[in-house]
Parts: sequence; structure tokens; C-alpha cells
Amino acid sequence: MKIPCCTVCQTRYNEQDRVPLLLQCGHGFCKECLSRMFSSASSDTSLSCPRCRHVSVVGNSVHALRKNYAILGLISSASSGDFTDEDEEDDEDEQLTVAVEREQREQRGQRERCETNSLSSNGLIELGLHDLRVLRRFGEDLGKKGGVEMWMGVVSGKSGRCRHRVAVKKLVVIGEDTDLVWVQGQLEELRRKAMWCRNVCRFHGVMKVDGCLGLVMDKCNGSVETEMRQNEGRLTLEQILRYGADIARGVAELHAAGVVCMNLKPSNLLLDEDGRAVVSDYGLPAILKKPSCRRTRSECDSSRTHSCMDCTMLSPNYTAPEAWEPEKKSLNIFWDDALGISPESDAWSFGCTLVEMCTGSVPWAGLNAEDIYRAVVKGKRQPPQYASVVGVGIPRDLWKMIGDCLQFKAAKRPTFSAMLAIFLRHLQEIPRGSPASPDNDVTVLPKANGLPPSPSTVLEVGHDYQSLLHKMICEDNVSGVSELLQRASSKNDGNSFHYLLEAQNAEGQTALHLACRRGSVELVEAILNYPEANVDVLDKDGDPPLVFALAAGSPECVRALLSRYANVRSRLRDGFGPSVAHVCAYHGQPDCMRELLLAGADPNAVDDEGESVLHRAVTKKYTECALVILEHGGCKSMGISNSKNLTPLHLCVTTWNVAVVKRWIEVASSEDIADAIDVPSPVGTALSMAAALKKDHEASGRELVQILLAAGADATAQDTQHGRTALHTAAMTNDVELVKIILDAGVDVNIRNVQNTIPLHVALARGSKSCVGMLLSAGANCNMQDDEGNNAFHIAADTAKMIRENLEWIIVMLKYPGAAVEVRNHSGMTLRDFLEALPREWISEDLMEALANKGVHLFPTIYQVGDWVKFKSTVVTPTYGWQGATHNSVGFVQSVPDKDILFVSFCSGEARVLANEVIKVIPLDRGQHVQLKPDVREPRFGWRGQSRDSIGTVLCVDDDGILRVGFPGASRGWKADPAEMERVEEFKVGDWVRVRPALTTAKHGLGSVTPGSIGIVYCIRPDNSLLLELSYLPNPWHCEPEEVEPVEPFRIGDRVCVKRSVAEPRYAWGGETHHSVGKIIEIESDGLLIIEIPNRPIPWQADPSDMEKVEDFKVRDWVRIKASVSSPKYGWEDITRNSIGLIHSLEEDGDMGIAFCFRSKPFSCSVTDVEKVPPFELGQEIHMLSSVSQPRLGWSNESPATVGKVVRIDMDGALNAKVAGRHSLWKVSPGDAEVLSGFEVGDWVRSKPSVGTRPSYDWLSIGKESLAVVHSVQDTGYLELACCFRKGKWMTHHTDIEKVSGFKIGQHVRFRAGLQEPRWGWRGAQPDSRGVIISVNSDGELRVAFFGLSGLWRGDPADLEMEPTFEVGEWVRMTDNSSAWKSIGPGSIGVVQGIVYEEDKWEGNISVGFCGEQEHWVGPSTHLEKVNKLTNGQRVRVKSSVTHPRFGWSGHTHSSIGVISAIDADGKLRIYTPSGSKSWMLDPYEVEVVEQEELHIGDWVRVKPSVSNPTHHWGDVTHSSIGVVHRIEDDDLWVAFCFLERLWLCKNWEMERVRPFVVGDKVKIKKGLVNPRWGWGMETHASKGQVVGVDANGKLRIKFQWREGKPWIGDPADIVLDEIENP
Repeated sequence: MKIPCCTVCQTRYNEQDRVPLLLQCGHGFCKECLSRMFSSASSDTSLSCPRCRHVSVVGNSVHALRKNYAILGLISSASSGDFTDEDEEDDEDEQLTVAVEREQREQRGQRERCETNSLSSNGLIELGLHDLRVLRRFGEDLGKKGGVEMWMGVVSGKSGRCRHRVAVKKLVVIGEDTDLVWVQGQLEELRRKAMWCRNVCRFHGVMKVDGCLGLVMDKCNGSVETEMRQNEGRLTLEQILRYGADIARGVAELHAAGVVCMNLKPSNLLLDEDGRAVVSDYGLPAILKKPSCRRTRSECDSSRTHSCMDCTMLSPNYTAPEAWEPEKKSLNIFWDDALGISPESDAWSFGCTLVEMCTGSVPWAGLNAEDIYRAVVKGKRQPPQYASVVGVGIPRDLWKMIGDCLQFKAAKRPTFSAMLAIFLRHLQEIPRGSPASPDNDVTVLPKANGLPPSPSTVLEVGHDYQSLLHKMICEDNVSGVSELLQRASSKNDGNSFHYLLEAQNAEGQTALHLACRRGSVELVEAILNYPEANVDVLDKDGDPPLVFALAAGSPECVRALLSRYANVRSRLRDGFGPSVAHVCAYHGQPDCMRELLLAGADPNAVDDEGESVLHRAVTKKYTECALVILEHGGCKSMGISNSKNLTPLHLCVTTWNVAVVKRWIEVASSEDIADAIDVPSPVGTALSMAAALKKDHEASGRELVQILLAAGADATAQDTQHGRTALHTAAMTNDVELVKIILDAGVDVNIRNVQNTIPLHVALARGSKSCVGMLLSAGANCNMQDDEGNNAFHIAADTAKMIRENLEWIIVMLKYPGAAVEVRNHSGMTLRDFLEALPREWISEDLMEALANKGVHLFPTIYQVGDWVKFKSTVVTPTYGWQGATHNSVGFVQSVPDKDILFVSFCSGEARVLANEVIKVIPLDRGQHVQLKPDVREPRFGWRGQSRDSIGTVLCVDDDGILRVGFPGASRGWKADPAEMERVEEFKVGDWVRVRPALTTAKHGLGSVTPGSIGIVYCIRPDNSLLLELSYLPNPWHCEPEEVEPVEPFRIGDRVCVKRSVAEPRYAWGGETHHSVGKIIEIESDGLLIIEIPNRPIPWQADPSDMEKVEDFKVRDWVRIKASVSSPKYGWEDITRNSIGLIHSLEEDGDMGIAFCFRSKPFSCSVTDVEKVPPFELGQEIHMLSSVSQPRLGWSNESPATVGKVVRIDMDGALNAKVAGRHSLWKVSPGDAEVLSGFEVGDWVRSKPSVGTRPSYDWLSIGKESLAVVHSVQDTGYLELACCFRKGKWMTHHTDIEKVSGFKIGQHVRFRAGLQEPRWGWRGAQPDSRGVIISVNSDGELRVAFFGLSGLWRGDPADLEMEPTFEVGEWVRMTDNSSAWKSIGPGSIGVVQGIVYEEDKWEGNISVGFCGEQEHWVGPSTHLEKVNKLTNGQRVRVKSSVTHPRFGWSGHTHSSIGVISAIDADGKLRIYTPSGSKSWMLDPYEVEVVEQEELHIGDWVRVKPSVSNPTHHWGDVTHSSIGVVHRIEDDDLWVAFCFLERLWLCKNWEMERVRPFVVGDKVKIKKGLVNPRWGWGMETHASKGQVVGVDANGKLRIKFQWREGKPWIGDPADIVLDEIENP
């Protein structure tokens, strides 16, 4: 009888992983299949039957399902021999099993049963003598690309005497024009070439299968890829070496046979029955390519193998540069000498395969074929995953070999024979256990009564001692290690014990190395207690245990090793590498460094790269470690230059490390300081470098300059690039504070550089306005000339065409005695020559006067029609009279009869003037932005609705000299006198601006400028036009301010990405994509952004107009996909543009997971794909969007008209709304919901302060402080409002306003503080008057009865404010600023008894009753504040701060909890307690309410210790697991755990709340933990860190101290708070 099989996997049931389970519908399947289906099911707690689709409730695990005991009984009987397999012929799996068994028997030596010559000596099967039968398909089909299917088959002899298990690659898709004869010939030739090669998958030949060609080859048991999956994506070092040697041997022999593999990748590296790696699919891409492609290349050189990616089975991720499409040769330089595909191409593929084997990451993961092409062929880049190989512990020369395989030029790649030698050499270094012999005390112990030997017996085995010792150390089992070592040492065999201590594991480390690696001083001391322990024993890489202790950051372990005299002056790499002090500095452990230096380590040691210990610490920015080095004799290192000619002092400056420099000055000798302080670097001395520090670190730079100058740094030292001293640099950057620091240090203000330029020259040339004034006041010499003969006057006048302030500085400098205005430079030009070259309207009257005072007279001004002019201030009365004009009048020249007479149009009319009575002024032109001058009180043509702050645009200039100015909202131009208007100063130097995108023409020409470009204002010319620096232009662009618009500047540290609207960045992609996110590390003066992108070896540069800032997202932010995104990084799946979700997790590489309420798993995308949306909040009223016809979560018996109030929000964003008249909550997807305004008719509102000066509609005319009343609510979100001082209603949007407390009849009111005058006057009231509201109109108008004022007073509610008062019976508390009264003081709680009036006037006093006092307290209401009223039935206890209750303890304590049974009128509480015989009386001030804990969404929880078995089973959860509540329904909780993909179902009462981890927590790994969930990494129990990220499922991202790179990922159950750091 046949043993039952699962109908899904067709595998026999058993009592382990294939145990039969029953669904609730009655159908049964094996546990393995049900577990796999449950893990991929969309529901969290249910599973659909694969046969009838009935949904069964599973809970958290399939273990909750009932077993099928009937089938289990059959299995038990079968194991007893009651059943046999008699249906073998009817079951293909049975046939395959038998075939396998027979083949294994035949391969043990029974091959003689096969027909004569049917099985050759090399193991190949003669297919002509056998029949082939295919059984079933397996593996992943390749039909989408190559038309290939993999089948399992059996080859049997024609006489039926032999059977062989084989794999058949069926070529399903063969083109009609395929030359089958040619293909078969090529395959046969391939078979013959490879038949004698070792470590290859044997190819037996070709047979026809169902009308297709079938390639018959050995059936293997797995592949390197499957082995990686079983090991969580990576292989051990031994596996890498063994598989690498097998593959290298196989490929080398194939190359010797003339076969190029062309398709090396993990899935094509199979494992034979002995576990050896064999190469498969070798040579097939060249044979199975498209016939059309073969014909098109027939004319090519036959020695070159063609393989375009579209016609072969090559995988882009593993394809060498020369194997890509040859038609693209012209795009790349290297194609000129390319050799096509060659054996060296296999080396590239093998290198990519090794990268994946080492890191577990597919090369070029996340990129499509086109992106890989750009990176490999155009960018000549190696896979970014190669950089991660460094940290996986592989030997250095193996890492170098992989890099050589990935060389761009094929000729530089190693041969497979050379690679085989490297693999074999390292395989020999892997430690092996000693063979069994009497010498090493190893015995083979038999089983007693069929049972395995006891643990105590196992300890007698020497080799097992080693394994057990290493295992116990990894588990931190101190007592076990001590016992084991004691037992082993008691055997009196020194050699065995010595071997045990120095035996190495698979990674080449001894027991002492492992103990130090864990940072466990107990384990280290347990080993070092034995004199046989070698404290300096080396591992396979030549590192002593001390290195591991330093890497673990355990000063205790370091101290223990040093107590055994560990060598602190040893060097790694056979004595030629860094010292142990260098290792410590690299890891940045100050305590460990102190121990080393105290033990005699050399603080000034230099490694093979010329770097001192201090270099390492400063470079890594480990300040505390650097300070320890300096304080223990390392000051001499500050002057040591490394291979890049940089000293630690230079590195301190470049890393802004003020603390180290300051401490060095304090502890170093004067000789050490003198030796180091002026050492030049490639860019200058430390002083020059500090003065040039910018990048948002100006303050640090100033402090460094001050320290260095005080220590004696040479102030005349110049940087090597520009020849500037520190003072020159400070003047050029306009750093006034730094200039003052340098001058206060005694530096000469006229210090010259190599070009004889003084700081004043530099400041004038760069437009450093503030520094020019300081230098002049400090005594800068205006007459000093540089190498070109220019003095300050020449430079100021020459640069005035760009820097308008320099004309003003000329006036200032002309006031100095002895100003050399007639001096000529080496070109023969004087100050006058430079000024004559400028437009005359730029020369002010003050400058002309100053020049005249020095004897310098410019040529007479030549006027032309259209010039703008005004009268000189020195003209008292014009020759022809004023003619209606004034000194301030501005007009333009209408005609020039002769050179001395002008006719000018002023607003007052045309006037005849003499040319020497007027001067030119800068004109106002069409399109310029203008505003009234500040000194104009009343415009000539009136205000006409405009204000002083109004900004308009010049529309035109009339013939009579009148300006026409357009203002927003005005129907026609406003008339203005040009003398009353001035141009608006919109920008200043350094502002970030954008060329208006709609700009088509520019006043000064566009040139090469692209509208929309972003740049920085370089300078402002005297006519207010701008010079703009753009990253892609060699020189600044001249433009008008109206042609650009301000933009938010980019700053160093901003995270940015390429805009989705940019198809090709200006500086090319360089292998990046729209999803690449980087951080700005530098900004050039022209705005060019230098961006650091993770996994990119060099920074990326970008034009700012191509980039956008990435929002600062946090977990639980509400987001949706941007409208500009055509497709998210990983596709849409079931997400739409309207979908709204909550951020679930944020990855360091820029990816994020978003929780959507209609998905069981987070949606993966890039941070560049999403944008924030306004969050939904509790209490909001929502309804369904009108555009939604079918909600994501269904209607739930609701309709489009349903309105609900949000009472709960799940962690996946699902909105739970309460609908009036419904008991159950309405669950709505946030993408389907719309928030209602929340306003109702009668609500009192005011304009939001955040709206600014431009709220919607005409609220501005009402006044921002005014109050209004909602008159009606529109469906569109707009509200109709009414107010008491305006007739009619007006509209506004609900987002522009906010609710305020309304006034009610009976409330006490007073006038608002600071009120100048009420809207309708005082009318007998006074600023301190108090009154009571008698009536409130629908438009908000109030009628108030003021004390002492007859009649009712009409008032605007904006003029009044409510007087703090209380109603009778309200509970109040004495404020902290109130004074004591009898036994009552601040904090006392009482009950309001009434309002106290004096005659007919209320002065603000309240009467309050306090328990224990017969008399009522009377005092001002300002001394009281409301508190929550206690009620009968509440559970209370005495506050811990109360030492003795007012009415005594009555036999109770602080832990006693009682129930309020009665409350007196004065607030006295009567408490019932089970232990008391009568009521316990307490003052309400003395108690606190004991709230019953309820779990809420977002709480961190774990299973209560008292729960032995949860209702819905454990699954993978344990008592120690910590999760986050994501959903609550009735008594059920859905909890997210970081190690589960689905939510875990439990009951509310089964869980308890725990303290959540938050960003900023100081944490450490839980003591006693054997293995963290995601491994130790570089951390140990001694590691301490800070939480930097918390996912929505509780996953922690921790930045451990002294560690670089990505944060450590941890399970909250593995982490505890560091009590020392979190007091």
C-alpha cells in the first residue's frame, strides 16, 4: 500500500517537518507547505485552503492546527514494516527515488551492468544506447529570456539493466530560421572539449524531447546560490576558499580545452554529490544566441566572440565590460583596443561571483541593465558591493585578487591558474583537528546500551575539547570554560593542554582571541590563570589577542593582558605594519589607549605609511583618544608629516578640532610647538588653513587662528595656492571678527603677500564692505602699490563697475591726508582714468566734490536725449529759475539745443536749464520694482489706495516725466513722481536666486543661461543690476533683479536628490539615479554642490538647479507618493497616487518602508518617492471623498454621506471612526477620507497667526485681531462669517481660521490689556471697568452691564476678554504664587462656594471652602486655578510626598488603595478600604487617582510572565520578546515584532506595557545574551551606544561608541538601558 503524500508538494508525510495538519474545512496538507503558504498570506491570522478556498483561522502559527492522526497512524504502521511501495509505476516521484537509489548502487562499482561501452571511462553516458524519460520540472524557468526549461529525468539502458538520474535543459523557444544542424554540431564539439575537464558539470549530449532539443547533463544536489540562502546570504571563509578552488580548477581546465564559460554566476555553480562545486552552462551563450544576431556578425573577425545582451543568456550583473553591445563602441574609449569576449572575461564574472559569495549582495543590485552598462562601460566602475568585502574577514591578498578580477582592462586580470594557487595556499592555512592517536589522548568511545556517551565522557576527547571550549567562549559560559580548562590541565599532558589553548577555529583564532573579541575579562582571566597560556599568541593573520581586546573596546581585557606582560610595542604584518597603539587609535578607545601608554607603548610610533598614532586618532575624529596621546608623551607627533605631507596639526585644523590643538599648546614644550606650528602642508601652514576654514565652521576657524597666533605661529606665512596670509584670507571672505582677532594679535595691517598686495586691496577687490572699514580704521595705507602698480584708489575705481560700494569707499579714502590720486600704475592709468571709464550717472555729486577737493576734475558731462537728471545741490537759484521744479526734482532730457543748454521734462512741466547746473542720475526703467522713498510724507499724486510699503512695477514713463507704476490688484497704473520713487533692494551679495523659469529674453542677454538655473549673487553694480555666479558658466552672468527670484539656499549637511523633472543632470549621472540620496559636504562659490553618496568612492558634483532637498522624515510621518514620480523605486504594486500611509522604517541607504492599512507588509520605496501630507488626528470628523466609488476597506454598511469622528488610528494608518447611532467603529483608509472643517454654525473664530498678511478673501480688511461668528458652512470647505462692525457676510477657507472661546451670557468681562480705544469709544467706561454680559447677538455683538455704569454698553468682542471666574461647586487649587492662610497654602484643593460682591460691585474675589477649615477663604480669582473634580467610585491612594495626612493614617499606608464612597461640600473625601472598619477621611490635596492601565496603539508590550500559553499560540514569540501594539479590536491586540513579517495576535490581558526605547537612549547589550538576533558584528557586552532610530515594529538602530559606518540593528529584547548614562 502506498504511503500518503501531501497533494501540494507531492512529498510523503512524516512525523517531523512534513507532519500532516488539518484545516478547518477538513482538507489536510503537510506542515512545511502550510507554513510556507501562511508566511506569504496577506492575512495576519488566517489561511485560505488551497483546495476549496475556505478560510481557516490559524492564529500566530500553523502549530495551532490539529494533526491528522489517521495519517500519522499509517506512517507509524509503515515504519513498522506493514506497508510496501507497490504503486511505484504509477508515481513519478517513486520512480525517481528508485532511479536515484539504483544509480547510487551503480556508482559504487556496479557499472558493469550497463551495456557494453554505454558508460565511458570519464563518466559520460552514451545517449545512443539509452532511453530518456523526463519526469517533472524543477527550478526557475528561464523562458522569459532564453526559452529554457529545466526537467528532472531518468536515462535507462535499452535492456533496462541500468538507470541514471540526469537533468535535462529543454530548449523550448527555437526560432524557425535556427540552423539545428549547426547548433547540434556546436554542442557536440562542446561535449568533446569538456569531457575530460574536472570540476565541471558533465554534459552527456543532446536528445530530442517533445519536439525540442534537450541538453542532458548530471543532476546535482544544489548550487552555491542555494548554499548562500541557507547561510542567510553569505558563506564562511572556508566555503569561499573551497568553492573558489573548485571553480578556478574547472574554469582553468575549460580554458585549456578552448572553452570560454561566458556565464559564471552563483546559480550556475552547482554542487555534486560529494559537495564539490562544478561549473555548468559553460559555452552555451555563444551557441544558443539568436540566429539573426549570428548572421549580422558573420562578417566580423571570427576570433572575436560576439555577445550583445539582447541575444544571449548573459546576466548583466556578472558581465564584463568587453561583453556588452559592440555597436556601442563609439561611446567608449576602451573599445579601440578591445579584444571581445576572451578567457579574461570569465575572470570579471568570477570576481563578481566572489563579491556575492563574500557579501551576500548581488553585484549592481537595484540597477537595471542600462544603469549597469553606464556604470561598467561608461563609468569604468567596480560593483559598489566590492567595497563591503573588506570587512568580512577574508585575507588581504584574496581581497586584492578579487579587485584584480574587476580591472577594466582585460589584460590586467589574473588567470584562473594563478587564482587556484591563491585559494589552495589559504586552504592549507585553515586549522584542522589533530588525527586520532594515543599521543593526543583521543579515543573512540562506543555507545553503551545503544545510547550516546555522556557529556562527561565527551570531555575526554581532545579534539572535542577544542570545539567545546570555543563554543563555551562564544556563549560567554565562564563557569563552563573554567571547569573545562581545569579538567584538561589535570591530565598532566602539557603538550595536549598547550595545543588546546593555541588551537584555532575556522577563522584562525585561538580561545584567547575569542575571549578578547567578546570583551569578557572573566573569560580572559580564566584562560590567563594557566601559565601555559601564551598572551602573545598569533592568529592566522598575525594578530595577537591584544588587538582583539582593543577592537572590542574593553580596557579590562587590555589590563588583564598587560598584567601578563603582553607586548605593547609589537607590530602587525610580520613587524612591518602598524603598532598596537595604531590599532587602538583606529578604534578610538581612550581608556584602552591610556592602559597601553602606561604600559610602555610608544605614543610617537610611525607605521609603514608614515602616520603616527596621533594621525590615526585625529583623522577618525576621536578627540578623547587624541587627548590621552598628548597627555602621555605624544606631543612630538604633532609635527610628523605623513605620506601626504600632513601633520596631525593640519588634520586638527581640517577637522575643526579645537580641543586637541588647545590641549597640545597647554602640555607641549616650547620646542615641540616651534617644531610643528609652522610646518607647511600642500595648501599652507596650519594658520593659513585655519583662516580659510568655512563650510559653516567659521567660529572654530577663528578660535584656531587665535590659539595659533598666541602660540607664535608665523603671521606672514602664505598659502601655496593663492599666496595669501591669514589676514588676506580673512579680508577676502569679509570675516570681520577674524580680521579683528588677527589685528589684535599684533599683525601688521599692511602686511604684503607674494604679489605685494595688502589686505585692503583684497577686501576692495572682493567687495568685503565691513572689512574695508575696519582695515582703514586700523591704519591701512591707501597709497601702497602692488606688483602692477595699483593702489587702493585704482583697485576701488576699477572694481566699481561690479561693486557699487567701492565708489563710496573712494570718497572715504580721499579724506585721508596725502591721498595719492595722481599716481599712475604700470599701465599708465590714474584714478581719473578709471573713473572716466564708468557711466557718468554712477558718479555721485559727493564723489565729484571730493575729487575736486583733491584737484581731480573729470571731463564735462555729455548729455543726450533721454538722460535722467536732477539739479546739483550746490545750485541756489538756476539761471532760468526753478520753473516749478525743486532740488529733489528728477526729469529727463527732451532736447539738447547746444552743449550748454538742456530742455528737461519734470512732473511740474518742461524747464530750460544749463548743463553745468544738473547731474546725471541712474534712471528707472520699465519692468523695475519700485517703492516710495522713506522721506516722502505725501506723494505728489496722492495715495489712491496704496500704502508706504506697497511695491509696484514701472509700466512706462510718460513724456512729461511721470512714472506709471502697476500694483497688485490695481486696475490701472498709479501716477508717481520719479523723484519720490526708488528701486527696491531685493537681493544682497551671497543670496541664492533662480533665473525665472518663464524668462524668454533678458535685458543684458541670456547667452548660455538656462531659465530655471540657480546661482549665487556675486556682486551688485551701481545701477542695482546683478552679477550672478552659475556653476556652469566661467564668468558671472549680468542680469536685472527682476529677472531672478529668491530660492531657499542649499546648506552643508542637507540631504538632496535629483529632481524627477530632470532627465539628465548637467554633470551626468555617473552611475547614480533619481533614487540616489546624498549629503552636501561642500558648496563652491558658484553654487556647485559637492555631494557625498553612500557606497560611492568619490563625491558627486551637481548643479543646484538639478537638485531638491529630501525632507527630514521620521517614523510614523504621514506620506504619499509624489505627483512627479512616474514609478516608485520598486514599482507600484497595489499602491496608487492617492494612497496615504505611515512611515514604518527608515534605512540608512535612503530606502523606507511605509505601512498602508490595506497591505499586510510595508511598502518599500525610496525617500525620494514620497512627500509628507497633513496628518490625521483624533477627534477630526471625516467623510468619504466624492471621487471614491469603492473604498479600500469597504463601505461597512456606510454611505458617501456618512460622517464619523476619528477615535483611534492604527499603526498602519487605518482610521477608526465613530458614527452616530453605530456601535461598531467605521474603518477607513486615509487615502479615501477627507477631513471636514470641524466648524459649526455659531462657532467663534479668528484668523490664524500663521496665515501672515495674506489670508483668503478679504479678512485683511477686517483685522487679524477681530473675532467673527460662523454663519454657514459650505461643502467646499469655505465658511460664511459675520462680524458686528461690518454689514453683510464674507467668505473664508476653514484652513485660514481657528476656533476661539466664545462669549456667553453671564460671563464676567474686562477690557483687553493694551487697548487704546474700543471700536465705538469708551462711552463712560474705563480701562479697568468690569462687567457682566447681558446679551450676545448672532454677529458677535455684546451687550455688557458695567458696574457703576447705567444702561447696557455695546461692545466689539475683540475689545474684551473674559475675567477669570468660577462657578459654584467647581474644584479649584491654590496657585503657587498665592500666600498661606491658616492651614491652607499653595496646592490646597477646595470647592467654590460663591462670588463675593462688595455692595453692587465685583472686585474679582471668590469664596472657597477647604476641608478642615470652618471659615471660607475669600480672595482674588487670580490665585485659583481649576482642577479635575473627584467623583464617587474612583480609586485613590495617598501621594508619596505626603508624610502625614491631615486626618491621620487610620491604620493605612502609602500602598493602601481605596474607593471614594462620599464627598463633603468642602471637598473632604470619605474612602472605603477593605481593611478599614470605617471610612478613611482624606484631604483631596493629599490623594492621587489610581488609573487602571489600558493598552493603546503604539504602546510597547511583552507577554506577561504569568501567561504560559497565549490564546493564539506563541509562534516565534517568547516571554522576552518586545513588540509594538499596531491594532486593537475589542479584546484582541495585533502586535508588531521586529523579527516577524506579520502582526502577532493575542489577547489584551495577556500583555503588559514596557518602557519604549526612544531616539537618544543610552543603551548596551543585555548581559548574558549568547547571540543577538542579527549577530554581534563588531560589538560585545562591553559596547555602549545610543539609539539613533526606532522602526514602527520596535527594531532599533544603535550607534555604538567609537564605531563608524551604518548603525547596528538590534532587537529591543536584546538591549537594555545603560543605567549609568540614563540616571
